[in-house]
Amino acid sequence: MKLKELLTPTLVYRTALGVSFILVISVAIVFHIQMKSLNQSVDLISDSNKKQFELEKIITEIIQRESGIRSYIITKDSLFYENNLQLKRKLFNGLSQLKTGYSSREDIQNIENLSKDIQKRLALFEEVLAISNSKRTDPALLHAKLIEGNMQTKAIQQKIYKLIDKEVTKLKLHNINHRYDIETSTITAFSLTIITLVVLLFSLNKINLDFVKVRKLNEELKFVNQVSDNAEKVAGISHWKINIKTGKFFYSDNFFRILGLKPHAFEQNLDNFTPFIHPDDVEDAVRQHEESMRNHTPTSMIYRIVRQDGEIRYINSTGDFTHNSKGELVKIGVSNDITEEYTNKLALEEKNRTLIAMNAELESFNQIVSHDLQEPLRKIQMFISRIEDSDFETISEKGRDYFSKIKNAANRMQNLMMDLVDYSKTIKDDKVFVKTNLNKLLEDVIHELALNIEEKNAIIEIGNLPKLNTIPFQIHQLFVNLISNSLKYSKETTSPVIKIKAVKIKNGEKINDIELSDKKYYKITVTDNGIGFKQEFSEKIFMLFKRLETDIDYSGTGIGLAICKKIIENHNGFIKAEGKPDIGSVFILYLPK
Repeated sequence: MKLKELLTPTLVYRTALGVSFILVISVAIVFHIQMKSLNQSVDLISDSNKKQFELEKIITEIIQRESGIRSYIITKDSLFYENNLQLKRKLFNGLSQLKTGYSSREDIQNIENLSKDIQKRLALFEEVLAISNSKRTDPALLHAKLIEGNMQTKAIQQKIYKLIDKEVTKLKLHNINHRYDIETSTITAFSLTIITLVVLLFSLNKINLDFVKVRKLNEELKFVNQVSDNAEKVAGISHWKINIKTGKFFYSDNFFRILGLKPHAFEQNLDNFTPFIHPDDVEDAVRQHEESMRNHTPTSMIYRIVRQDGEIRYINSTGDFTHNSKGELVKIGVSNDITEEYTNKLALEEKNRTLIAMNAELESFNQIVSHDLQEPLRKIQMFISRIEDSDFETISEKGRDYFSKIKNAANRMQNLMMDLVDYSKTIKDDKVFVKTNLNKLLEDVIHELALNIEEKNAIIEIGNLPKLNTIPFQIHQLFVNLISNSLKYSKETTSPVIKIKAVKIKNGEKINDIELSDKKYYKITVTDNGIGFKQEFSEKIFMLFKRLETDIDYSGTGIGLAICKKIIENHNGFIKAEGKPDIGSVFILYLPK
């Protein structure tokens, strides 16, 4: 199968839409991952800021505590004094939160070390306060403890600043990552928006194209339904269907028109249709329908309907079962108004009966001609012969002339009756076609006409003739009549020469405005050198009982060539004649291959 045949528009649209959806889902997944990363970077920044705030808060609390103790030592004012336990709770709550915020072992260890240092610093605060509040204050010891405390504070401050610097470094990295996540997620969101818009536009375009296509199909379907309805009206047919599952009936518009009603004149069901069936046909029609519905067998019936105006119409209805798109069993059928055809059939049957009767009469006539009429004619000829043998010399000259005319009339009557019998045989229905060798058939014809040929000293030339399907006895009679005709109308001073041969049909050769072809017909010519005839009589010579003015001196009934034409017509062929006075004639036969 070619690629062009595979890439149909529907397949291209489906493939493009599938790829687009996959792309949208992929970009959406990437965008989700980026947003998750962005949230994580925000959490990391927030956590780092919280750590810095807690660390700065711790060092601030220690410095403020140290400053307050110095002010208290100088002023002995309790305003500068803060409960050590409350401070300790604040500091260690902050350290505890810091410790839970770290995950690396190193950071946790640094917080624990810081916690120990702060504990030492708080203990030193208590010791300084105790020295300062003693009755015997040792200034040197107090000064030394203050210097030691200051050093511890600086050490704690350095450790906290290191931790803060570390968090600052992390914060810078988190900010960089955060900005990157924002930029990439923005690009991804923009790409997702663009792709979604493209897919949406593509889908809308496809929906629009499908809508246009559906609308066009609906218009075409509407046109087809109109054409179908018009065709049903012209043809006098209608269609119907019955849903076996739902029991719902459907009749086409022309179904109602056949009944002489407007479309949808009644609710579509069997009970409303049955009253239109002729009373003599309703029982049989309903019985066949019910058996069909029960056994799911096809139906074919002819019944009559009676229209509202009383007109009776003949309907031929056929139906069979199938399944619809839902898989439901449905009986569908066609009802055809065959009133004209049916009445014509009845008339034709009546004509056939009349024709059979006429054929019987014709057969009886042939019997009469061939037997009953010839019997008295033979007696007349017998008595003529006896009178001629015994008493012809005693008859007067005038009587002899009358006697000769009687004898000729009797012979002509016998020939006429025989020709009528032969003609009647050509119009009978018992026409059986057999593969026939025309050369072999002509041998039999020559043998039958041997005496006439010898009497005329005639020359018969027969070419290579084809084999074809014929009614043998009729083709035999055809060549007997044609050769006899050539012998009869030969010149008295010239020996007859009769040529029978097959000739190729020329291009453009016609007869009766029908173009002939060498692929469909055989062309056989029968040519003689007899007295010929005028070409204007070429059609007249084939008419029954028609003889030309040149035939007066020749015996004949005018039936022989009519028989030839009838035989050719029985073979679905054509015959024509061409003649020239005192030169001869040609009979041309066209027989189907």
